[in-house]
Amino acid sequence: METSINKIVIACSGASNTGCYTDEVARRMAKSGDANMLCMAKIAIGDKALIEKTKKSKSKIIVLDGCPINCVDKIMKTQGFIDFIHINTTSFGITKGKTPLIDEKVDEIINHINSL
Repeated sequence: METSINKIVIACSGASNTGCYTDEVARRMAKSGDANMLCMAKIAIGDKALIEKTKKSKSKIIVLDGCPINCVDKIMKTQGFIDFIHINTTSFGITKGKTPLIDEKVDEIINHINSL
């Protein structure tokens, strides 16, 4: 995890279109080298090694949620994380159950994250 990459993304991968957005953003950022993507499920189940390694990391943690339920935000807080940036796809005009996955919106979210 400790590389020259200075961002970690942890994304909702929910069943709705909004979860598709968060997952796609995280995967594209990981593929391009803009961030390391971590498994939200491993954090949710309390994987001690991953949680401790992530907490010790100097990287900026970006939490991506797809809807107002904010599952990833809640999971992170439950696991003791307090220093992270929370982003919700609905803040970008994406409507749960309605907005199809389009590259322009994915790029908009990535550009926003990279500007932080």
